[in-house]
Amino acid sequence: MDTDYDALLVLALDRDPDGALRRVFDVSRRLGESFRAFHQLDLPLADLIEVLPALDVPCAARRWAPVPGEAARRAERAPCDAWTRHPRACELWREALDGLVLGLTGAVWFARHASRGAGDPSCVDVLYVHPQSPARFGPIPDELRAGLEAIRRTACALDPALELDFLGVSEGVLYFRAERAGGAGAGQVTTSIERGLRRRFPGLATREVASRPVLTS
Repeated sequence: MDTDYDALLVLALDRDPDGALRRVFDVSRRLGESFRAFHQLDLPLADLIEVLPALDVPCAARRWAPVPGEAARRAERAPCDAWTRHPRACELWREALDGLVLGLTGAVWFARHASRGAGDPSCVDVLYVHPQSPARFGPIPDELRAGLEAIRRTACALDPALELDFLGVSEGVLYFRAERAGGAGAGQVTTSIERGLRRRFPGLATREVASRPVLTS
């Protein structure tokens, strides 16, 4: 009896989308770890970019280009049809690849900068080696920079101990870090920053990143 994997994907995302994303990441990571343990090797980045396109799954058939100055690779392509099956199908395949890459390598990280499921015109993925690489986030669009800088100046003027960094935009989400000098959390200040961001950019989702990045935008 043939298995309709597309139907199972839709059913899982309809019933428990967040749980489905977590589980597919975990299963994919364990699959990669099993391969790594059986063959007793950590798949290096140079080999990984040859293996992924050979999987013949959505989001994996692509050419990977070097990222200047980084131990990283970037791939951009036209969207596949996965996003037409369910609004969150792109997220599921993102988590599947994220878990598989980590499991196969133990040292390479996967990040998605853009996808059709997030409303982007093309799909952009990145593989990177340093966990705090600036390549883990997509670039901040020029039309946001002036507004973000105004928010940063205002927030830091009201709280001179605050360090606020806008790290990048990936799949329509602005990632930022807010921290007081000495590494203390920003607490309620973060909530105020998020409110200010929503007022200025109502269509932009935000997410705080706790760890300090190597390079800020």
